[in-house]
Amino acid sequence: MTLPVLERPNTNNYFLFYGLGEVFDIDKAVLKNCYLDKSKLYHPDFYGDDPQAQNIAVASSSFNNIAYKTLSNDIRRAQYLVELKLSHSEEAIKLPQEFLMDMMELNEIIDETDAESNTLIGAQIEKLKTEVLETIKSNATQALWLETQIAVLKWKYIERLETRMQL
Repeated sequence: MTLPVLERPNTNNYFLFYGLGEVFDIDKAVLKNCYLDKSKLYHPDFYGDDPQAQNIAVASSSFNNIAYKTLSNDIRRAQYLVELKLSHSEEAIKLPQEFLMDMMELNEIIDETDAESNTLIGAQIEKLKTEVLETIKSNATQALWLETQIAVLKWKYIERLETRMQL
């Protein structure tokens, strides 16, 4: 089997790397096929006789893995799209005061309760995560990037709360 001359991917954009449109709603089966095709193309073991090609394969394989991990996860894909679509000059995003107050209250409850009571708080946190995930999906699907960014920040905040509960 003759291998093609290996070149580095000509983009840093995960969507372009896979030949996909920059949209939230992607076909995950198509994404997986693209990932597997790139995995075969850039597998470093195929280039053991050519150190330069093997170095390109290692770097490209790593890029492929990161791209797939990002695009296959709804939250990561939404955040990635926000990063692509919003300029870095956007003002700092602030979470709504009501949300922050709710999170402060949950933090206080976590501090004051025992493990048994945390089960109830865990259910409340799961409900919040479900609501925020639906908001992320809805906003990202509609290309509402600022709103998506706020929802992703909420998600991260809720995940930190969840981690605190488990400690």
